[in-house]
Amino acid sequence: MKTVYLVRHGETLFNVMEKNQGQCDSPLTEKGIRQAQAAAAWFRARNISFGEVYCSTSERACDTAEIISGGMPYTRCKGLREIALGTKEASPTSENPIYPYGDFFIPYGGEGLDTVTARICRTMEEIARNSQKNPVLVVSHGVAILRFLETLLSPEQCGSRVLGNCGIVCLSWQDDTFTVDRIVDPNGRS
Repeated sequence: MKTVYLVRHGETLFNVMEKNQGQCDSPLTEKGIRQAQAAAAWFRARNISFGEVYCSTSERACDTAEIISGGMPYTRCKGLREIALGTKEASPTSENPIYPYGDFFIPYGGEGLDTVTARICRTMEEIARNSQKNPVLVVSHGVAILRFLETLLSPEQCGSRVLGNCGIVCLSWQDDTFTVDRIVDPNGRS
């Protein structure tokens, strides 16, 4: 059995500005840095040290992974990136339809939700199968993590809510299957 900790990146400038950031990027805010530090403290308080670290190629995910892991080397994975929004990148989030929005971003050059789901699930399974050291830290993004969780949990358990910044999903991997053990918010939000 392997243990995988899936974490959303810390708060970013675009989160504060209520702009879509999909696969474009914006830096962590001071609050986002504190959130990552709180997540690192949560792991330290439980004597959890990582065998391997993986993260999205986005700077916000890399910075979060570096803070949480204490600067361990990490592997960047394109499959962990957020949904691509095409020309809707950096647009106001108020222009988005209500989730789930299916293929809304495809006409703008972005991805549909099913494509994101297939990508994040495939990447998480590859990481779980191929990682050699336990436990594993994985840092990704809100919609990508939500799509992954929706394959593991009932709608009642999951809701259609994006995990809070630096929220932690504790997963077990056994017999080629993920199980959600718990979801934690080290920053005190529910």
